[in-house]
Amino acid sequence: MADTANGELAIAASEALPFEPLSWLPGGPLPPELLTGHESIDFEHRQLLACITAVRSVCQDFRQFKDCSNCLSSRQHLCESELVRLLGDLLAFILDHFKSEESIMRDSLLIMVDRDVCEAHMEDHAAISAKVQQIVGALDPANTVGLVRQLDTLLANWISNHIALHDVILARWVAQQESAFGQTA
Repeated sequence: MADTANGELAIAASEALPFEPLSWLPGGPLPPELLTGHESIDFEHRQLLACITAVRSVCQDFRQFKDCSNCLSSRQHLCESELVRLLGDLLAFILDHFKSEESIMRDSLLIMVDRDVCEAHMEDHAAISAKVQQIVGALDPANTVGLVRQLDTLLANWISNHIALHDVILARWVAQQESAFGQTA
């Protein structure tokens, strides 16, 4: 359970970080630090980068606006509608992506070899999912910009920390198993 607490602390700590542009957002291939070497996981991570770009486009200036009070009511509702649509897409993506990774853990037998590593990985999945659900539950047209900031921070943290802490380990394990048994992904 300490891993869940650490995952929640990492998410909470990341929410306090200043918003800095991330050089890998404009598109194209994943930068080396985000590559796991596992084709399907890397493909899904590129989709995650597209989600971050879409989230950042919801508000005209999500980094500077304190709240949505200076926006017209029609603009507030437009932004909220776009955020709701993105959250729906993101929840569907998260369910598929996490299910895929957890299937890889089982199929590669990593869960039998190192259950603690897999449980920590799955607990981080649960913490990310819970935070997205918390954002969904807090929908408010007057504070869409605040929710956009929270979601952006969560997704950036996922990219920066979860991939390095969990996905790279999973991909290395799969590559070792494939190499040992002469299989390909």
